Amino acid sequence: MKEPVKNKIVERLTQEFNPDFLEVINESSSHSVPLGSESHFKVILVSESLSA
Repeated sequence: MKEPVKNKIVERLTQEFNPDFLEVINESSSHSVPLGSESHFKVILVSESLSA
């Protein structure tokens, strides 16, 4: 299945943060939205650029 929104999120986060680890999970199916929706995401990102 195509996931254009998820792919765009991955692309932008990768460009901005150069992550050591990135996981983008589409959690839309857990909400009251039509099948195949891309409206709710969980993002796990680890990057040196986020350290203080």
